[in-house]
Amino acid sequence: MLKSTHCKTGIEITDIATCDFAALDCVSNAELFARLGKGEAGRLVRFIEQGMGIRQRYFCPAGKNSLDLARSALQQLVERNPSLLEEAEFFILAGISNPMPVTTTSALLAGEFGFKNVSCWDIKSGCSTGVLALIQAQQWIESGARTGVIICTETLSKFANPDVLQMSAAIGDGAVALQVSASAHWRVRGVVHGTDPSLIRSMMVKGEFPVSIENYDPAQYFFSFEQKPEGIEAIGRYWVQSLQDLLTVSGVDAEQVKHYIAHQVDAGKNAAVAAACQINDAAVAKNFADFGNMGCPTVFINYHQWVSRPGHIFNSGDCLVLHAVGGGVSWAGICLERLSAGD
Repeated sequence: MLKSTHCKTGIEITDIATCDFAALDCVSNAELFARLGKGEAGRLVRFIEQGMGIRQRYFCPAGKNSLDLARSALQQLVERNPSLLEEAEFFILAGISNPMPVTTTSALLAGEFGFKNVSCWDIKSGCSTGVLALIQAQQWIESGARTGVIICTETLSKFANPDVLQMSAAIGDGAVALQVSASAHWRVRGVVHGTDPSLIRSMMVKGEFPVSIENYDPAQYFFSFEQKPEGIEAIGRYWVQSLQDLLTVSGVDAEQVKHYIAHQVDAGKNAAVAAACQINDAAVAKNFADFGNMGCPTVFINYHQWVSRPGHIFNSGDCLVLHAVGGGVSWAGICLERLSAGD
């Protein structure tokens, strides 16, 4: 378990690009239930919209996968920042729904796009993988790197059992590409990461690779949910505990957190976790209604929407918290303090 304040070099997300969501299938609740063979299902639609707080989500179309979504986001990032091909010193690919589990897909993408000077690695740690990637980027920068790339990409819909309505309704697909750089405008107040491996079966895909053609069982390649009661209770507990730990190790009071950007599993839990830690609701970013739970890209797509609001600015002294908890059960958080006003 990691709880650290030993961060001498500041970092910032200097640019962020999402995949082209217009190229994905935008699926309303009514369309989702029609696809699942549940007909009009008006009562279910109302429950999903009012209870879970989701109106729509994006699904990766047939014939495409999470690497295609990663390419889409990376293409936009590189077009805006062509110098990255020479200047980037690390290239991290985060995600659990990698369609090529034996290949170092970070190197595959870096080679396709022509990056010249990067160290490449893939990581997975459930829905907290993206924030863990940011922590690792900070450590790389602490060691002397100046800038690099993180890609978070998932296609959870391809591993969702259509008979498990709660997951099919809650999840979506997406990808995001970030440029992360050393910065004199931000300092890292603290980081946390941890895992409760006893709960790995609370959400996992059991299928093994290479796939056995003779014994292939499609159900093995859907998410399964064992340890459900204790898993749900534990995830809720770790959401609050990990945020409290992050604030404590960072030496930050809740009222200093002006930007709480978190992974999302429904429309209400982030606000409830923030409230449990005395963070003001006005500081909580929320975008679950239009995207659902995309796995590790969620926190950064949430961040992208937060900083894209008209008139958004980071004021000197503001604390930004990026936080995620997910199946595994793993959690990750980083607290950054703005040292000078800016966007």
